[in-house]
Amino acid sequence: MSFNLKYDQERIRKYHYFMLLSLIQKYKKISRSQLARLTKMSNTSVGKIVKELINDELVVEVGTTEGEVGRKAKLLEINPNGSYIIGVELDRSGIQIAVVTLSGEIMAKSQMNFDTTKTPYETLEETATAIKKLIEQSEFPLGEKIIAIGVSIPGLVTWPEGKVLMVPQFHWNDIDIKGYLEEKLDYVVYVDNHVRTVILAESLFGSTINTQDSVCIYIGSGVGGAAILNGEVVRGHSNMLGEIGHMTIEPNGAMCDCGRLGCLQTFLCSSDIEKQAQKPINEVFEAYKRNEDWALMLLNKARNYLGMAISNIVCIYNPEVVLLAGPMVEEFPGLFDNLEKEINTYVWPPLEDSFSLNYPIIGKDSGVIGASALVLNEFLRFSNDDI
Repeated sequence: MSFNLKYDQERIRKYHYFMLLSLIQKYKKISRSQLARLTKMSNTSVGKIVKELINDELVVEVGTTEGEVGRKAKLLEINPNGSYIIGVELDRSGIQIAVVTLSGEIMAKSQMNFDTTKTPYETLEETATAIKKLIEQSEFPLGEKIIAIGVSIPGLVTWPEGKVLMVPQFHWNDIDIKGYLEEKLDYVVYVDNHVRTVILAESLFGSTINTQDSVCIYIGSGVGGAAILNGEVVRGHSNMLGEIGHMTIEPNGAMCDCGRLGCLQTFLCSSDIEKQAQKPINEVFEAYKRNEDWALMLLNKARNYLGMAISNIVCIYNPEVVLLAGPMVEEFPGLFDNLEKEINTYVWPPLEDSFSLNYPIIGKDSGVIGASALVLNEFLRFSNDDI
């Protein structure tokens, strides 16, 4: 058996390069000696690769360690302006586009309306034009520093092909977003479901940075989910893992948009609560605040089913954190009052204190930052797929 030694060594070097970059991203500030201890690589090897990372403008020295005996070591961190990512959020409420740094900061952004009268590819054509314009009009030189483009979109998306199988909110079916945008823009494009981009953004920049095992429940006009286990996004056979909105909770319940009875989202999502109340969701919550019986019954029932769903998810995934996100979480926090009590009603006793409930801290730009996190996550794990 023969093999190409030079090629094999190059793959290993590339693996170590991205492994160190990933660790610097994870620990935020870390010394060369700490990297050597974590990786069990020699100080010399770490030093050579760190020099490459600095020369490539991906890493910078930011100070020295404190409290160590002897010579103080220089600290390393990701150079936020060493490279950039274009984050794109496609949503019924609008299309957001941003230039995002490697540390999750937005350097420039633009917004356009989502025109439902246009075909999918007309919308993508306008999006590609807006991306080009944002790059060209940037106040700082982007040059060749753009790593790739990330796209966050609701609905069912194939991975890594980036084809949208179905987006009910847009009435899109079988749309090759990745292929179309790559042809128009000449950049690599990553496309994924918006709930996965939210959990990735929080794991890289937000409330779950130091968490290896987390699940996200996203509540808006529908209900979705995503999971990170052992630090890796889990997708399932068809990239559909996390479609918890269509778990059957009540076999004789209300009709879901999918055509089945009693799906979880018929109890939680804003559109279904509006159907049951025959009122806009904001009026439902105003009535809830006034302690009107009908609103109390409706939202207490929603909280009860959410607690039941979380307890089931905890049994399946045993996460350290359950992240609650989405428009309903942001706009109507009253829905989640005393949620822990509801969860403890149903959760298996050995798991009662095994997790915490977290909320996103990134805010209104979570869509584009999440899309950029999708790219950064793939960039940092690139060598693991290639080795």
